[in-house]
Amino acid sequence: MWTNKILRTIGAVSALALGACGGGDSTPAPGALSTVVGPITGFGSVIVNGVRFDDANATVTIDDALLTRDRLRLGMVVQVRGRVQADGTGVADSIRYDSCVEGPITAMNRVQNTVTVLGQTVHVDDGTVFDGVTLRDMNSFAIGDLVEISCLPDPANDGWRATRMERRGTFVTGVSEVEVGGLVSNLNLALGTCLVGGTPVDFSGIAPADRPAGLANGMTIDAKGRQDANGIVTADRLRDRDRDRINTSDGDGMEVEGYVSSFVSLSNFKVDSQAVNAANAVFANGTAADLRNGLKVEVEGTLSGGVLVAKLVVIRLQSNVRIEAGMQKKDMTGGTVTLLGRPVRVNADTVLIDRTADRNQPRTITLAALNVADRLEVKGYKDGAGNLVAAYLERTEADPLVVVKAAADAKTPTTQLTLAGINVATGASTRYRDVDGNLIDATSFYRAVQVPPAVPTSVHARGVVANLATNVVDATRSTSTIGELEIGED
Repeated sequence: MWTNKILRTIGAVSALALGACGGGDSTPAPGALSTVVGPITGFGSVIVNGVRFDDANATVTIDDALLTRDRLRLGMVVQVRGRVQADGTGVADSIRYDSCVEGPITAMNRVQNTVTVLGQTVHVDDGTVFDGVTLRDMNSFAIGDLVEISCLPDPANDGWRATRMERRGTFVTGVSEVEVGGLVSNLNLALGTCLVGGTPVDFSGIAPADRPAGLANGMTIDAKGRQDANGIVTADRLRDRDRDRINTSDGDGMEVEGYVSSFVSLSNFKVDSQAVNAANAVFANGTAADLRNGLKVEVEGTLSGGVLVAKLVVIRLQSNVRIEAGMQKKDMTGGTVTLLGRPVRVNADTVLIDRTADRNQPRTITLAALNVADRLEVKGYKDGAGNLVAAYLERTEADPLVVVKAAADAKTPTTQLTLAGINVATGASTRYRDVDGNLIDATSFYRAVQVPPAVPTSVHARGVVANLATNVVDATRSTSTIGELEIGED
């Protein structure tokens, strides 16, 4: 598993570098039992952290219910137990999914790109998969929506990072089912009350025999039930989830994606609450000096004494550019696709998926399979040379809407804004919104948008194009009803 991943991820690393990592004694042999934890990035089997698992005979549990594999969805953070072969493919014995939180949105912060659900602060970013909505961004959600969220814990930033956010309807007090997970505090066994992740829970109606064994403060549990007008969840089920515990035996392979926390040194930190020692690891997309609390990484190695001894640490670069448009051309030799005149690199780490056949379970796709005029949604970042690199690339259904979201490069008030090298034309009928989503006038909008050498402002633009060859996004609303720019929206 590790050898395949290191070659796929950093290609240029030689056998000499592999030897410098401390030899192969602690590297799991191909076919050894392994645990892989991370979000689902594709189907056609199930793909987690770049490993394609044959899930035909896997046991699938979702929130402790035994279900079928067709219930799995893109972006769900799962724990896969199985065997990974030398070619990097795997065979899954079991796949387990636990939602992070399910309940009503009670607050939204467009500046910080967060939503609050059952008292939990959840960060939304360009890696979040949106479902049950028309637009795949925060504009499709509102306070009072009932949502189910899958996420990765980010203790360093006091919250969670959403990998998937699904709208499940409108919340109805006392009727809609909710679920919250987290640490137990303020436990009163006599009254049958406690806080779960800070949310008040009344479990007095659950018989002692049906409660988690050894229920105590500090335990990680799930509480499922209904929330009243006072914010109290009356639970009809408690379960000892302890989502931070990964049940893996010493000697097993392990791969975990998540955010660094409790960083003390290179040999002493945590990822998704799993203790990690990366003293002898190879680093991709950065160096050991980059490691810090709050950094998103993928760590791969072997469990020893409850510690993940890392052989490889891949630093996950943050996506901050998003483009949705028709593909104008493709360069197989250079590994690029061009949208709105802007080449975007596709590399070994790019997740390529196809939503056109099955929206719920999109399949992986190759660069070779993409065709000119295919509508693509690209989420990526600029590398050190200023090139756009795709972290995620999805082929989606045809749509006249064109989207560009990036930091502003230049502006010509009040007629043009440049985002990631793409020009957006604006006019008298263009709609402008501030960071709170409020409509503002063109002069105020352009005054608020900063461009280099100042710290550039992130802007989300929507418009249309006259034809596939057009490189300028028309947000003027002179030829369509589409044309809107918003400050700082993710």
